[in-house]
Amino acid sequence: MTAYKIRIITLCGLISLAACSKQAPAEETETATTEVTASSSPFVVTFSEEQQKVGNIELGSIENKPLSARITANGQLQLPPQNIASINPLMGGVVRSIPVKEGAYIQKGKVLATIQNPELIKLQEEYLTTRNQLRFAEQDYERQRTLSEEQVGSRKRFEQAESDVQVQRARLKALATHLTAMGVSPKNVEAGQITSSFAITSPISGYVRVINVNMGSYAQPGQQMFEIVDNRHLHLELSVFERDFNKMKEGQKVLFTLPNVAGEPLEAEIFALGRAFEGDSRMVTVHADLENNQNVNLLPGMYVNAQILAGKQELPALPEESVVRYKGKHYVFVKEGPTTFRMQEVETGIAESGFMEVKPLKALPETAQIITKGAYYVLAEKMKSEVAEE
Repeated sequence: MTAYKIRIITLCGLISLAACSKQAPAEETETATTEVTASSSPFVVTFSEEQQKVGNIELGSIENKPLSARITANGQLQLPPQNIASINPLMGGVVRSIPVKEGAYIQKGKVLATIQNPELIKLQEEYLTTRNQLRFAEQDYERQRTLSEEQVGSRKRFEQAESDVQVQRARLKALATHLTAMGVSPKNVEAGQITSSFAITSPISGYVRVINVNMGSYAQPGQQMFEIVDNRHLHLELSVFERDFNKMKEGQKVLFTLPNVAGEPLEAEIFALGRAFEGDSRMVTVHADLENNQNVNLLPGMYVNAQILAGKQELPALPEESVVRYKGKHYVFVKEGPTTFRMQEVETGIAESGFMEVKPLKALPETAQIITKGAYYVLAEKMKSEVAEE
């Protein structure tokens, strides 16, 4: 190889080395940029201006909005005493029939059971005897009254006859009332229709909740045989803290849910306020009527979570779509630069008319710009990048 060719090769090698040395800083810069992005806070999201346009991102700030102040309360569904009937016999006896079943809906006056007791025959016999004695006493009274008017009979005997009539009438009336209460018609007894059985009937319309007897068992006086409940008049009994009681008044709306039942909140309206604390607690009972109660799955004793609407208040709020849920917490996106947003944790409160009360855990500048539209789009893109990195 000639010296001339060697010089040319050497010169080309030097030119190549120079070119490589010029490219190296660019590669190092790119690597450095990548490392900065990877080491940035997981709560800082980079979103280019082009992406912001594609996601229809809109910005706004926290503003005071008139929202209904809501007071949280817990309680149960209850029935007023007049809508629960505990049924027991006035006279003991052997149960001969039970024509109803638990859970069945029955009308007022429906026969629940028949009871047999020979003592009932004696009661009817006593009624007939007293009726005859009253007839005799009335005849004697008329006779003594005539003699007294003619001044032939004794005044004392006339007064005694008058007293006997009053006693027998009172006794007959008491026996008739007793028979009627037992479900036995005094008119039928007078017609000679003597029975040893009487019927137990329902005093209200409702559902048979409990049957405590069976065929052939002996029903004791005062022992509960049946319980009937009329669920049409279910109402809420809520416990409210002392600090919130001064905000309560009749007519306020209540939204409530059942802890283990999904669905839209149901509505009620406060109709009465308690006037004493519950035992040793600092809680007061508030009663609310259910509105449009057509839900047959609501039962007495069910626990409820409720929110009482206690009037409008000016509260810091954002549109509901501004607030996203991420790993069990609530966040909003606060703009920090042209293409960067920081996820700021907030506490949420009342949600109404498309707005939600928010309380940032860390104070924000009054001029802070927050994503008010497209927040979930930004969150979705962030989560995609997290999956890609994994």
